[in-house]
Amino acid sequence: MIRILLIEDNKEYAYAVRMLLGEVSSEEYDLIHVMRVADAMQKLDHEIFDVILLDLNLPDSAGYETFANIHTRSPEIPIVVMSSDDDTALAVRTVREGAQDYLVKGEESLKPLTRAIHYAIERQKAQSRLQNLSLVDELTGVYNRRGFMTIAHQQTKLAQRTQSPWVIVFADVDGLKKINDTYGHPEGDQVLREVARLLKSTFRESDVIARIGGDEFAVLAFAATETLASSFTRRLQTMVDTVNATPGRKYRLAISLGLAHYDPLNPRRVEDVLAQADAAMYEHKRKQKPSSPHA
Repeated sequence: MIRILLIEDNKEYAYAVRMLLGEVSSEEYDLIHVMRVADAMQKLDHEIFDVILLDLNLPDSAGYETFANIHTRSPEIPIVVMSSDDDTALAVRTVREGAQDYLVKGEESLKPLTRAIHYAIERQKAQSRLQNLSLVDELTGVYNRRGFMTIAHQQTKLAQRTQSPWVIVFADVDGLKKINDTYGHPEGDQVLREVARLLKSTFRESDVIARIGGDEFAVLAFAATETLASSFTRRLQTMVDTVNATPGRKYRLAISLGLAHYDPLNPRRVEDVLAQADAAMYEHKRKQKPSSPHA
């Protein structure tokens, strides 16, 4: 069953859409109707949808901003924009920014609606497959630098709207060159996969984990206070200690960490927060160097 979120303040038009989908197949479509962006956000926070049908002019939002708010919140869900305005410039802009289709409301727009729904879902799947190929690090399975920055910029917009803080944790694998030189690059690759696994085990599913350089990783943790970020780093160190205690291990795993916080009340570029976390990591590495055999 295709789950559809219809965001539309015209009850008569919403009823017409429901009747049309029921006539096509009452068993194929599950339609949930809300009338405001705020209500849609609550639904998107707690339920899963396959496609969004979106009216741009609502009681609490109007025009392109309506699309931008919904798309920023759920960029993975295809959106079919439905508007009473035959505004070519607006149509082109929404499609360019991520909408899968734009229909001018009226009786004629109902006829191709089911086709637009299916096309939107399939196009979104195809785009996601291509995007994943370019945003994921092949060796470790986490995001690459491009993927990290893409998602970080999207989430920064959401953080501004919700006034939520976040933190970047920058991690550098100490002594990877020595491991490569001593045991070979396949062993070094295994270390990178091991670090990615430890990061995924340490942080939450909602956090963005990426390998952004040869031996460098970054994590963007959403809605994270300084206390929560510190608990993440302690947990990671505990897991590293457990790995190092494994009998027969040939070398110690060591990771230098740096943190930087984003305050929505004092917004900064993602690049600047990442650079601050990088600098903090190098300071941590400098302090740890005397005690690290592979630094």
